[in-house]
Amino acid sequence: MKTPAMHKISIDTDHYYVLNPIPPYVDIILHNVSINEKEFTKMAALSSSYQNDPRLVEMVRKAGDASAKVPYLMAAGETPASILEALREVAKPHVDYLCDLPGHMRVTIEMLLSINKIPMGCEDCGIPALLEIDRIQGEMIQTLREMMAGRELPETFRAANLAALSRLDQDWPRLRRKVVPSWSEPHPLPEQAAMRYQPVFVRGRLAYLFETCVMVDSPLARELLKFTPPVLQRPIPENQPVPATGSAEWLIRDTGKIGRHFTRALLNIIKDRLEAEKISLDAHNYHRINQEARDALHDFVGKTP
Repeated sequence: MKTPAMHKISIDTDHYYVLNPIPPYVDIILHNVSINEKEFTKMAALSSSYQNDPRLVEMVRKAGDASAKVPYLMAAGETPASILEALREVAKPHVDYLCDLPGHMRVTIEMLLSINKIPMGCEDCGIPALLEIDRIQGEMIQTLREMMAGRELPETFRAANLAALSRLDQDWPRLRRKVVPSWSEPHPLPEQAAMRYQPVFVRGRLAYLFETCVMVDSPLARELLKFTPPVLQRPIPENQPVPATGSAEWLIRDTGKIGRHFTRALLNIIKDRLEAEKISLDAHNYHRINQEARDALHDFVGKTP
């Protein structure tokens, strides 16, 4: 197979997408804290301070890799089967760990990853379970970054995606002007292509938000799909069974949902508090973790200027 560096990369910004999803888990984290418009601005600023463009992950998912983990392992000689085997090895210790958790924590994590909901009666496990998912995702990505060292294709893939987003940002004012507004369109095109957070307040309290951005196809989407195992593809092929809950494939595929910037910002507020209080992330200690999480969010919105 030719490497992407050997042929010219084509970028077509006229073929763009406007994304406007509701990120998972934000409503769960905010359940016990009231955020008004001023306080929301603080959290949005924190979310926007992260250096990575959040559209990069969306480009990978749009290209067909639901897990957003395959690009780390692309290399000449790799196949979908070899990449899946490597990802299973990365996930295995975390799958084993989940099996040893108390039943209520394990069930909460499984339901959060599968349908973004907390089981009835396990509300106190919600934030501790999200912190566990965040830890697992972070450790898996760190392992993949170490495995990526020396591989040219992942760097080429990322550079191509960054170049495409940069071109889109430059072209967006022109592209936006080309669209004739229609009375039937529910939302106007965003003023900027970069990620923006659109909050929804209910009785003055933040209930949930939309992540709005504009993106284009990855210039190397076809190359990525050649490496992506069917069980990790988005959408999953009709003849491919859905990964079983608790399996390595399920964990590889779904843990990335925790990585969205706004969710990450909220969890980092909580993690900073736990670290300051020297409270370990112990699944058996979920009652105290849940209380400290509430206090951390209250303190952030109350004390941050």
